[in-house]
Amino acid sequence: MRRSLRALLEGVIDYAGLFPPAKLPLDQALRNYARYRREPEGWMLGRFVCPASRLAELVLFHDELFAAGPPFVFSVLGRGGATADELLSGLRDDLRDIAAFRARHGTAVEVDVFEVRLPDEVLGADRYDDALSLLGQSARAIEELGPPVLKPFYEAPLREGWQIEVEEIMEVLDEDAAAADVSPRQRCRQAGFKLRCGGLEAAAFPTAEQVAWALVNAQDREVPMKFTAGLHHPLRRFDASVQAPLHGFLNVLLAGVFAGVETVDEDDLVPVLLEEEPAHFDFDDAGVRWEELAVGLADIQRARREFVLSFGSCSFDEPRDDLRALGLLD
Repeated sequence: MRRSLRALLEGVIDYAGLFPPAKLPLDQALRNYARYRREPEGWMLGRFVCPASRLAELVLFHDELFAAGPPFVFSVLGRGGATADELLSGLRDDLRDIAAFRARHGTAVEVDVFEVRLPDEVLGADRYDDALSLLGQSARAIEELGPPVLKPFYEAPLREGWQIEVEEIMEVLDEDAAAADVSPRQRCRQAGFKLRCGGLEAAAFPTAEQVAWALVNAQDREVPMKFTAGLHHPLRRFDASVQAPLHGFLNVLLAGVFAGVETVDEDDLVPVLLEEEPAHFDFDDAGVRWEELAVGLADIQRARREFVLSFGSCSFDEPRDDLRALGLLD
């Protein structure tokens, strides 16, 4: 395997087997994750995605799965809430669940990422102060109750009016990071933006233009991103079951890497997101090129570490099987 592709995909798949369309029982999903860690492609595996409210159920697996080997690493989904107050109340419950989970399992587990959807009442052109206050209060709760390191990711839907809402949230995330520079935080790391790339129906899939716009705006403000839903396959393809084109995880990750190191705008990234031919992505040991866009190995590693962190997938088999079928995975 070319070193540039390895750098692009190292630890990139957060396994979300509990969620649709797989929607596996907890026992099966966790055993899958434990098995994937031991397989040759385990280097692509990131965290196990689990709701905070279900962490207590994992006590059954301590001796069998957690006791041996490196720690199981978790990304925890928050309860969220219809209002800012409900989200903050749920966050405190989530953090208590995380604390109890860590107390039960000790060094056998790590929880370092937290994901939650923002309530509608803090989204919109006139809600900047409300959103900034919510992120600040959330950070203070994490400082008080959280594990040693926790990086929150906040999701906002790409719906009607999405550009105004997402642009505002990007600005809020940038402002929150600036506030953290002034008053350094010990536990709460820089907050990021979670972009949903699909779902169970065509309307849930953002356009390539929307994804490109989100990537460029996040990079302009140095806001980290992670992705979820719809990214089971390496390259863009049409899916008859939802009657919509699916984004490819290689397309999205490479568009993010190019955004992170090149001077690009949305128009430059849209063709990368629409690319369906694997041969048009030229990976080698020094870097990767697509037409006139090129990035070196060190910049791929930096972009993955600082900007495009991971994507959640309810399948680990589909991504690696497709990569192998394309001749990209040894």
